[in-house]
Amino acid sequence: MREKGQEEQLGFMRSLRRSRAAAFRQEIVPHFRYVFQSGFGLFVSAIFFTVLVWYVGFIKAVPEGWPVEIVGVALISLGAVRAPLRAYFRPADSVFLLPMENRLLRFYIQPALRKAIVMAVLRTLALFLLFAPIYVRSPDTAHLADSHPLFLLGALFAIVAGCNVYGGWRERRPAARSWRLGLKLVRWLLTLLIVANLLLKPLTIAIPLMLLCMAIVALLWRIPAQHALPWEKLIDEEAAVRRRWMAFLGWFVDVPSETSKPARRRWIAWAGELLAWQRRRAWHYLYAKAFLRGETFGALWRWVILSGIVLVVSGNAVADAIIYAVSFLIVGLQLSELGRVRFVETAATVPLEPEGRLVAASAIARVAGLGAVLLLGVVGILTVKLGAAGERAGVAGGEGMEAFHLNLWLPLIVAGLLWCGWWIPRKIAKLKDEDDL
Repeated sequence: MREKGQEEQLGFMRSLRRSRAAAFRQEIVPHFRYVFQSGFGLFVSAIFFTVLVWYVGFIKAVPEGWPVEIVGVALISLGAVRAPLRAYFRPADSVFLLPMENRLLRFYIQPALRKAIVMAVLRTLALFLLFAPIYVRSPDTAHLADSHPLFLLGALFAIVAGCNVYGGWRERRPAARSWRLGLKLVRWLLTLLIVANLLLKPLTIAIPLMLLCMAIVALLWRIPAQHALPWEKLIDEEAAVRRRWMAFLGWFVDVPSETSKPARRRWIAWAGELLAWQRRRAWHYLYAKAFLRGETFGALWRWVILSGIVLVVSGNAVADAIIYAVSFLIVGLQLSELGRVRFVETAATVPLEPEGRLVAASAIARVAGLGAVLLLGVVGILTVKLGAAGERAGVAGGEGMEAFHLNLWLPLIVAGLLWCGWWIPRKIAKLKDEDDL
């Protein structure tokens, strides 16, 4: 009887993750038809083929002076350092599945971890295959490629990616949040160091350094007190994944909103205090705080930083224009989430005019959107000379508008200002309030 009960438990755990993954797909996938009907799929396809044409032309003649080293290290590190782990845990699991914790580690978490490792390896190898032609053909790295066999480099990057996923699992387990953050920071920095050395240094130096860095991280794992299974961490991560998917689908179709935990963000949360302390600005204050400490701002600043980095290293005026246009379009769509912010039920007791709510949301979206558009525009204009040598040569011979491609950038910036400063706030302000506060 005992063996039969254990077999039933094993069968239950093996099927639980599959059934939850299937239920998640059934909840998400049907909404994608609305995404494609909106024209987003056509837009993404146009961007993909544009980038593909640019990439094919670029690898035929990689210009001298293009920052191949920086781009390669950044690209492969970003692919290798990601360590997602989908456990599909729910809040009640920490109570009802706790008696099976040890078996869950073996028959539930380990299969999920193996799948995450495989996906990380494939992702990193795909990025390396995209970068390899540039690495081999660039005048600045061709001599390095001769002494770095691509097959061996790919195998080493696959090992780095797999170890990052396992490292991400181990850094979820410490009980103290400071240890989790510290281990993550160490893993990111060492991954960046390893990738840079594998690409740019002799392998006789890079491989021992890689092993040394892995040993250091393995020793650090042993220091903090740890949970056998970090229930709360995995539950929070699963909830965050669901919120991101629902937020994305919410751009195209009405979907159930997911509640999120506010982030501290002391480095920027103070900006809400700059608003005038007046009753007529109360909704503005609430939306500013909700925005700065919510997931919308987190996604926004990460997107702006990524777009800025791509603009810096691109070195192609047409590519920069496309990147900038895509960037401010995404910024506007992200800010449209402010129109769907819902406060707690007790907000109905606050003596504020409900008609001022969406007006305040649109005002906060306008300020954030204009700031992002202008920041990316300034980055694109000022870094136009940091691109490829061919672009720099053309820039060096020009003056005024030609030197900084202002004839291209100014219309784009105006379009971005209209999109994020007028159209998106206007749509937010005209949303119908489904909940009477």
